[in-house]
Amino acid sequence: MVRSFLSFHVKAPLEEVAAWAGGHTQGAGVYLVPDPPWVSLYHEALEAEEDPKAIRAFLKALSRLGPALAFMVLNEEDLLFLQAEGGEVVAELRRGPELGEALLAPEALLPLLAEAKRMPPMGAVQALAAHFGLHPDHALLGFLDLLEAEEEEGLPEEVVYLE
Repeated sequence: MVRSFLSFHVKAPLEEVAAWAGGHTQGAGVYLVPDPPWVSLYHEALEAEEDPKAIRAFLKALSRLGPALAFMVLNEEDLLFLQAEGGEVVAELRRGPELGEALLAPEALLPLLAEAKRMPPMGAVQALAAHFGLHPDHALLGFLDLLEAEEEEGLPEEVVYLE
């Protein structure tokens, strides 16, 4: 099975993220998974849309709570990584036939993104997540992965679902 997924991550308290995300569900489901100091968000509508502009806008707004990251992999061959702070995107790695090519980063992050650009998308997500101290498994999940896990074996108590 070829996988596609989208995950967002913000360094902020779960309560603040839940309050903010409740107003940004777009009428769809959103899972919040705490992994202090990070909270991971999995957004059903944005994952289904696969729209880089909508993802960028959501991440910019989310980053007003704290430093934020987004990872999107499409069909295991396209990769989008975004980092935002204070409402602005500060780093971007985009590559693949569907997403095109882009590499933007502060000088200190440029070598890491250049290395990630040469890796398969799943490996790049793991490497970038590790660099930021984010649990790699959280970066490699999407809304549909969590929905499937909830249906099959249930989710841990600390996972919050908003609709």
